[in-house]
Amino acid sequence: LQKYTKNPELRQKVIEKRKEAPLFSGHGFWGKQPVMQFDCLDKEDMPIGLIEKADPEKVPSNPYPLPEDLEWSDIDVTNPKELDEVYTLLRDYYIEEYSNEFRMRYSHEYLKWIFAPPERHKDWAVGIRAKGSKELIGFLNIAPLKVCMAGVVTESAEPSFAAISAKYRNKRILPILAAETIRRLRVSGIWHFYFSTDRVLCAPIAGNWFYRRDLDFKLTVEINTNEVPEGKTMEEMVAAHQMPESANIPGLREMTKEDIPQVHALLSEYLKKFTLYPIFTQERIAHMLLPQKDVIRTYVLANKDNKVTDFISFYIMPYTVLKHPTIKEVTSAFLFYHTATTVSLVDLVNGALYKAEKSGIFTMVASDCTDNMEFIAVSYTHLTLPTSDLV
Repeated sequence: LQKYTKNPELRQKVIEKRKEAPLFSGHGFWGKQPVMQFDCLDKEDMPIGLIEKADPEKVPSNPYPLPEDLEWSDIDVTNPKELDEVYTLLRDYYIEEYSNEFRMRYSHEYLKWIFAPPERHKDWAVGIRAKGSKELIGFLNIAPLKVCMAGVVTESAEPSFAAISAKYRNKRILPILAAETIRRLRVSGIWHFYFSTDRVLCAPIAGNWFYRRDLDFKLTVEINTNEVPEGKTMEEMVAAHQMPESANIPGLREMTKEDIPQVHALLSEYLKKFTLYPIFTQERIAHMLLPQKDVIRTYVLANKDNKVTDFISFYIMPYTVLKHPTIKEVTSAFLFYHTATTVSLVDLVNGALYKAEKSGIFTMVASDCTDNMEFIAVSYTHLTLPTSDLV
C-alpha cells in the first residue's frame, strides 16, 4: 500500500495536517497498529508489500475482556427494536456538527441501508451492554468489502459508525471495542481493513476533499452557511444558483430492478480505470442503488433499445438545525456512484442537481474522487468542513 502515498499533492496535505495535529506515529494506539506510519512519507524507496503478515494462530479464540459491569452483545440490525437502540445511541453520542449549528439526523431507514448489505456478517455488528440494565452503551458496525488495489483483489472490510456512551468514555472502552472487532474480522479470515477519517491518525493511502453546490441560496443564507457577496443582491444569487430547465435530461428516470445487471456492468467497468476501487456483486448494487424514499436516489438513462448507457446516484442526509428560531431541519444530498458514457459527466450531474432541487434538497455535496473534478471545477464551491477524508 505504501506506493500510493507518493501523490505529491496528497503528501503535502498530510504533512501540513500532521503539523497541526497532535496525533502522529508516536500516538499510543495508532503507533502500534499495522497501518502505515508517517515515516513512510519520508522514504522514497519503501518496499511494496504486507505491513504485517497474516498469522491465524495468533488470533485469540475468545472475545477480549470487558470491565465487570459490561458484556458483549451481537446486534441484529434487521430487528426493529435493536436497530432503534442503535439509533438512540448514535443520536445521543455520535455527533457530527458543522460550526455547532447543525447535526446529521440519521433515520432508521438510512441506518439499515448502511448496516445490512447482503454479504453482512451478523457478528460484525458489535455491541456492548451494561450487564444489569442491558442498556446498549457501545456499538461498532463493520461491512464486508472486496477491494482491488493495483490489480490485487482482497477480501476486506470497512467500518460505518462507532459510538460509546459518554459516561463510559473515561474507561477506554473504544480501544477494546476496536480490538474485538478486528479479532472477529481475523477469525473470519479478513486481514485488510479500510477506514476514512477527517483527522490525521496515520499515513493515508488516499485522500479526498469535499465540495458543495448550493441549490437554495436563500435558505443557505437564512441558516448561516452562506452570505450575499459584496456587490451582489439576494435576487441575483438566488437566480444564479437555480438549476435551469435546460439541465433536465430527457429520459433520465429512476432506476428499477430490471436495470440492476446493466448498472452493475456499467459501474464495474468504469471503476477499473482507478488504482483503488471496490468490487460489487449485483446483489450489493441492488442494495446500494435501488431507490429508497429519503435514503438513496438513482437515475438511469437508456437508449431506444432500452440499454442503460448512463446512471447517477445520490443519498439523502437530513440535518437538524440547532440555532434557528423557525427552521428546524434541512435536507442535503451526497453524490454517490455514477457512470457517464453518452452524455458528459457535467451534464449528468446537472441532471441530478435539477432533480434534487425539484425535490427540496438545498445543497449537494461531492468529493473530488474518481472523475468528479470535471464538474466540481464548473459549478461547485469548496466545502470547508470537513476539509478532507483520509483513507
